[in-house]
Amino acid sequence: MVCLRLCGFDFEQHYGPMGRGVIHVHHRTPLADRGGEYQVDPIRDLIPVCPNCHAMIHLTREPLEVEALRRLVEGQSRL
Repeated sequence: MVCLRLCGFDFEQHYGPMGRGVIHVHHRTPLADRGGEYQVDPIRDLIPVCPNCHAMIHLTREPLEVEALRRLVEGQSRL
């Protein structure tokens, strides 16, 4: 799969068949912050991102917003 939301990296193109379908799913709001029972809405709550981008999102104390990381990737801002 390709990291369409952020960097455009294609694991299958880079690693061959072994990379086919490699993707992580990022929760916009951490489940621990939801409290109690919560029904995850896959469209609203989850974002498919590559493992590299997912690691970058979680490098800061508070996870980066996907849009903030996209600006970094596009070279429009710096942390």
